[in-house]
Amino acid sequence: MSSLPTNVQELNVEQITALMAGPNASNNSAEKTNELLPLLRVNHQEEDEDGNELKKGLFFLAGSSIDKVYAKEVNFRALGDFMQYLHYDQDQQAVINRTIIHRMGDEPIDETGSLRCGRPVGKEFHALPDTEKKKYTGITCFRYLYGMVSYTGHTATGEGSEVIETPCLFRTKGASFLNFSEEVIKPCAAQDIAFLNVSSVLFNERKRNGGVTYFTSHFKPDFKKKIELSPSDVEVMKHILTLIKGVNDEVRRKYDDKLRSHASNDQASKLFDDVVAGD
Repeated sequence: MSSLPTNVQELNVEQITALMAGPNASNNSAEKTNELLPLLRVNHQEEDEDGNELKKGLFFLAGSSIDKVYAKEVNFRALGDFMQYLHYDQDQQAVINRTIIHRMGDEPIDETGSLRCGRPVGKEFHALPDTEKKKYTGITCFRYLYGMVSYTGHTATGEGSEVIETPCLFRTKGASFLNFSEEVIKPCAAQDIAFLNVSSVLFNERKRNGGVTYFTSHFKPDFKKKIELSPSDVEVMKHILTLIKGVNDEVRRKYDDKLRSHASNDQASKLFDDVVAGD
């Protein structure tokens, strides 16, 4: 089960790097869900709320008090690599369950006292027939890439605008889930460079599956320029870890409450059975 130190602010740079990047930092590494940071998103709308025409597949930064600026490509440097399962109920139009924000290998406990929001582990799930997979509709495993984004783009009305380096969360899933591993982590490991020190051009590839159009996100890392972590980067990483800890503490509390409730119900049921048997 994943847990973070009580006081993130007391961690040194090596400890922070290990928590953010996990075992994939480099070959010799020692060590309310998405309201945490602005979200780096991919546009899937044909127009905005004001009726301005938009092109699908463009990136934009979304968050409170952020003007939307759209771009075909952005510069993205990952500072942390995590995962989370979310269960979204289409009827309620809301997330009804979530796991802790975790890394590969951690136990993904959720708010209902189970694991992975009830979905089988990856390989087992993907091996299921489609009829069985339908039981888990709405439960998605997201990859959370926390990092810094910057780009030059345009507003919905066409005015040019620049987004200076900004902390954000970029979520991937499905066909895009493994691309960061294949296109960034593995090449970085081969060159013994931590992915936190490499910036990538992030772009989308348009694909079609029958009548459905979708986009997969890809990374083109720049290995010619190694970026050392700055004091500002370290502060951003501390902030991210603090926010993750807040989410995980809440999920863990609900998880523990459910386990206690289940144990209490089991005990009551056993007592009832014993009384009936005694009669």
